[in-house]
Amino acid sequence: MFTRKCEMCGMEFQTASSRAKYCIYCRDKAQVNRNRAYAEKKKAGASVTVGSEQTCPLCGKTYTVTSGSQKYCKECTESRKRKKAQPTAEYIKENYDYIRFNVPKGEGDAIKAYAQERGMTIKQLLLTALDEYKKNHD
Repeated sequence: MFTRKCEMCGMEFQTASSRAKYCIYCRDKAQVNRNRAYAEKKKAGASVTVGSEQTCPLCGKTYTVTSGSQKYCKECTESRKRKKAQPTAEYIKENYDYIRFNVPKGEGDAIKAYAQERGMTIKQLLLTALDEYKKNHD
């Protein structure tokens, strides 16, 4: 179970979903708001109908829309996916050093929470702390 804070009313609630944003009281209100926003977008002519012909903003070719969130033709979508691929294990081995360190029991969660409060990963926190130490001890 996950403990979440409702984005609409701020109440904390328990949920089995890791993606839940709203409590049971606000869920229906949020759906009404989404439906209203879509209706306004459709009325203004800004929505894209599935099956309609669109022009790809990247390559200029026309394509048939197959989903409501589609922005690009199939070829451009595939090429954009390849650009966002994660680095391979071989690339990481060649370009990065691996350092592992142990902390006392219970400290790991406190360190993670501290880093998250500051909008950082543990790696970023460690590198920032190292830079600060170097500045103060040289």
